[in-house]
Amino acid sequence: MAEQTNFGKNALIAGILLGVASGAFGIYTLSGGKVPAVQTELSNDGVAAAKELSELAATTNAIRQRGCTIADVAPEGAVIADKARYTPIFFSPELWQVTNDAEGVNSVVDIYEPTTRPVHADVPNHWFITHGIADALGRADGLTMDSDADGFSNGEEKAADTNPSDPASYPALIRVGEPPKLEVVNITNASAVISVDSTLAYETAPTTMGVKIFASATDTRTPVARFTNLKVGDTFGLSNEDKTRFTVLRFEQMEFDGSPETVVVVRDNVTASAEKEFYIRSGSPTRPGTRDHGTANAKGRRIQDTTITLRVTAGPAAGKPEGTVSTQINGTFTVPGTDITCVLETVDAAGSVNVRPNGAESPVSVPKAAN
Repeated sequence: MAEQTNFGKNALIAGILLGVASGAFGIYTLSGGKVPAVQTELSNDGVAAAKELSELAATTNAIRQRGCTIADVAPEGAVIADKARYTPIFFSPELWQVTNDAEGVNSVVDIYEPTTRPVHADVPNHWFITHGIADALGRADGLTMDSDADGFSNGEEKAADTNPSDPASYPALIRVGEPPKLEVVNITNASAVISVDSTLAYETAPTTMGVKIFASATDTRTPVARFTNLKVGDTFGLSNEDKTRFTVLRFEQMEFDGSPETVVVVRDNVTASAEKEFYIRSGSPTRPGTRDHGTANAKGRRIQDTTITLRVTAGPAAGKPEGTVSTQINGTFTVPGTDITCVLETVDAAGSVNVRPNGAESPVSVPKAAN
């Protein structure tokens, strides 16, 4: 007799919970897809049916919290992303209820039918399913989401025909007509002056030369670096630690103000500018205010370096030290994590730069990082 009483009590509990869940679904449909929270209180005497309804309530709450306007259902036995899809008893299999934003009402579509109306315009529903991101199908931001956290949105991966659920499959970081996945994080400017020994002013070409490096043309009393007895083929730099930037190419006779003079011709092994090779007159650098200052006839040689640091914002190198690269104006660099080589052409006042990928007809603008 007691067992019959308990059975009747359990059946009554299951019936009440079934009614609550059915009412919740009715509210969901009438409210245009906004799923209300479902609360369930189960006693220790709850039967298996009550437990199942409790799980349904939790699933319904989860859908509401995601802000979805889609009923998460699928055909019986369907598997997406290695997980069996949940099929509530209140929904017809294979049918998803979606909100029509234009009309503000709900409609039902079969997402497994290739010809059905796409939930997201121009992207077949089946694309989300076959790529394992069916959860993005029912979200308003489904195409702007980055399901595999590789730095590219699902929409970008669809356009590039890459896999939005595989971080190792992603579009090129620099593409024609698309914002590059690069940003400028730092720009530094440094200047120096190269002064060669005054012995080069004589008409007889020397076999060696001495070089002093000064921080600026206005202070030529204390050199920051010194190199002596340099011959053709030797190298030197802008500091005592840097010994490879410049290469001595030759000594050459030139005429200045009607007088012959021997200059040294060097090659800059770092910059890629038109002045990769240049000559240096002997003597101290000309100070500001004189007629030769800043001209090709100035003594010594002024070096102005602008170093730009860029980093990638997508792909496996993003956020890692190897995802950062530094170069100078007219310098060539390889985009981290790729085999794409570019020349950095210009820098503007806002901190953006123009880079030209090898073979490209026009440069690509790389913006300054937001922080």
